[in-house]
Amino acid sequence: MSVEIYKIKELIKKLNYYTELYDKGIPEISDKEWDSKYFELEKLEKETGIIYPDSPTQKITFKTVSELNKVKHNHPMLSLDKTKNIKELESFINKPSYKEANGWCAMFKMDGLTCSLHYINGKLVSAETRGNGIEGEDITHNALVVNNIPKIIPTNEEIVIDGEIICDYINFSQFEKDFANPRNFAAGSIRQLSNKEVASRNLSFIAWDLIKGCEDIDFFFWRLEKLDEWGFTTVPRIGDAETIEDAIDFFDNARKEDFTWSKYPIDGYVFRFQSQKYYNSLGSTDHHFRGAIAYKFYDEEYETTLKNISYDVSRTGILTPVAVFEPINIDGSIVERASLHNMSIMKETLGETPYYGQHIWVIKANQIIPQIRRAIKKDYGDIIAAGGCTVGLGGDYGVLCPICGGLTEIRTSDTGVDVLYCTNDNCEGKLAQRIDYFCGKKGLDIKGLSRKTIEKLIDWGWVNEVSDIFKLERYKTDWISREGFGTASVGKILNNIDASTCGVQLSSFISALGIPLVGRTIAKEIIKYYSSWEDFKAAVGGDWTQFEGFGPEISKAINNFDYTEADKIAEMLDFAQPEVQNEVTPTAAIKDKIFVITGKLSRKRDEIKAEIESLGGKVTGSVSSKTDFLICNDKNSTTGKSADAKKLGIPVITEDEYLKMKS
Repeated sequence: MSVEIYKIKELIKKLNYYTELYDKGIPEISDKEWDSKYFELEKLEKETGIIYPDSPTQKITFKTVSELNKVKHNHPMLSLDKTKNIKELESFINKPSYKEANGWCAMFKMDGLTCSLHYINGKLVSAETRGNGIEGEDITHNALVVNNIPKIIPTNEEIVIDGEIICDYINFSQFEKDFANPRNFAAGSIRQLSNKEVASRNLSFIAWDLIKGCEDIDFFFWRLEKLDEWGFTTVPRIGDAETIEDAIDFFDNARKEDFTWSKYPIDGYVFRFQSQKYYNSLGSTDHHFRGAIAYKFYDEEYETTLKNISYDVSRTGILTPVAVFEPINIDGSIVERASLHNMSIMKETLGETPYYGQHIWVIKANQIIPQIRRAIKKDYGDIIAAGGCTVGLGGDYGVLCPICGGLTEIRTSDTGVDVLYCTNDNCEGKLAQRIDYFCGKKGLDIKGLSRKTIEKLIDWGWVNEVSDIFKLERYKTDWISREGFGTASVGKILNNIDASTCGVQLSSFISALGIPLVGRTIAKEIIKYYSSWEDFKAAVGGDWTQFEGFGPEISKAINNFDYTEADKIAEMLDFAQPEVQNEVTPTAAIKDKIFVITGKLSRKRDEIKAEIESLGGKVTGSVSSKTDFLICNDKNSTTGKSADAKKLGIPVITEDEYLKMKS
């Protein structure tokens, strides 16, 4: 992202925030200051020729259509050939000569809804879904409110861009209780008839191909860099790996270590040739293009039979249905349970009436999470249903809370999803979950307080709310005499509880409270702006969407949470002093320079990248004519990036030379 585009996005965010405060009658800045930022934004938009939908310089028009019209594509939007065999991948990329294909590259295979954008004279004129590859649906009205799709770009060429509409995992966390996965959510959201609803769902467009335009640029990486310059978010990619295994290892490690890469929902990697002319010369079959292939994460299905449906109780009283089935071995581990998320998804997956012995097929989604892929759905009349479900959705489930035995009821969420609730306000299950979360790794991380121990403390009547955890010393004599405990174990737990009250990080405490949608990541963002509990509480009730990663649902959750007990606990804790954020002064030799990093280094690439960015520079994924330096410890390297740098006359510097430059 260029410095100018970054400034544009920051100004849009700030101006929209200030406007909202002004409309509420609580202005934070003067009209003069607002106008100054507005004119700065207007100037940057004119200089770059890039305008985003949510810019205050644009009049936002919400529109509702009666239906999504069918449209014929201006180019075939075919699928990709697929494999999970490395040898097949090697055979594919080694068919042409390196020179003929200009090498190959690999990129994420985004797991969303394929979409094509059409620009004429720099203006977005249409957007359409892939559909059957020949004909799709017109979603132009929705594309115009997806914040990272530019409405205007700086070119008079006719431009066609293919990419993926997605909801990243950060934003999906606001909706995951109602939807099975980000792909279904994104696909359903972008096809809404009202684009006002779409605007609230935090969707993104990830561009992965420039179909038409910039015909003078043949190198695929540089074609995508052109999209970067125009303000698009482009697909994460790598183009200088020595082998396919190296590329896959790089992606796998990046997804584990890099927050930016790990937020994307993907279902594989795409390998394609760099030369656009060669790619086009290969043509296509009726099904797929011949110039690219997808390495898929296949989720193998395993058949078993349903035994029951149990229910897990959350700290808010939501009862989550869990399918219990005959044990099966998947990738070396025994699996016998899979979450069904909510009652709507249970109905969609198992039908109106789940029953004992029902045939189901289970997968490990992304090779990690057990999930029921499909089931045989039949109407068996009076057969005994699983989990006490004797009638279909919407009726009397006959399900009692498995912890307190209280009555349950189905409530429909704002997104139209049916959720089962325990109606007993004093449910011990809710309390046990809240305390377990508060004391667990996502909270204060108090060692020794297991879920079973917490349940016993509640059962003995010693703990009736979270704050009672800090008053357990008075029960020490009685506690050590209880079965399964002793002087040493009880003393250790009490010492850990006492230690947990000193030097408490505010982010850990906020995360521990169990505010819906607010985990460690969001809590750490909060303390960047509010360094004390009092400051945070004073901000409750305001607009949190002004901050990066905070959507309207998170803002609503923070403002609607009951902090009565939290205030009581906060008085018992000794909070650590907030960390002082030292600003780094940009270094002249680094500022505004563009770096590319490749090869083996003494430090992690992410660490060097963050350092360069803190010093005012920028790091990109591939070498282009705009690159200032390639950091590579092997100046004789023949990898793609090194070859490109030498061809373009880009200076290649070692890690030591970079360190001297920044000092």
